[in-house]
Amino acid sequence: MKKRNAWHDKLSVATTGRNLVGHAGAVLLRRCGDRTGLTGALSAVLPTGKGPGWLDRGVVLMSLAVTIVLGARSMSDIALLAHQAAVFGAPPSDSTVRRTLDGLDDKTLGESARSGRRSNAT
Repeated sequence: MKKRNAWHDKLSVATTGRNLVGHAGAVLLRRCGDRTGLTGALSAVLPTGKGPGWLDRGVVLMSLAVTIVLGARSMSDIALLAHQAAVFGAPPSDSTVRRTLDGLDDKTLGESARSGRRSNAT
């Protein structure tokens, strides 16, 4: 079986002063969301789509969380992640963030809360 490469596979911690990533806490937050199952749990309950350009809505919400930690004050500040594109890939657009948030109705929020509790129990 071929090992799947994840966005974090080539990350490392070093003190050489080369190839540094600013806002390293952003990387740790995103990795924490992935390791605890939060990103996957969100992805499982949020709407999915097909076609070119469709972004996983769980990843969009995690990207938004990372952006807020970096100091975002509006949805357009998702562009802050463009500086981290080498790590996370291209950030979602502010319109994708807006559509993702618009898709969060009471039913979806309830499902994500239940899914989150299940992932914490494992």
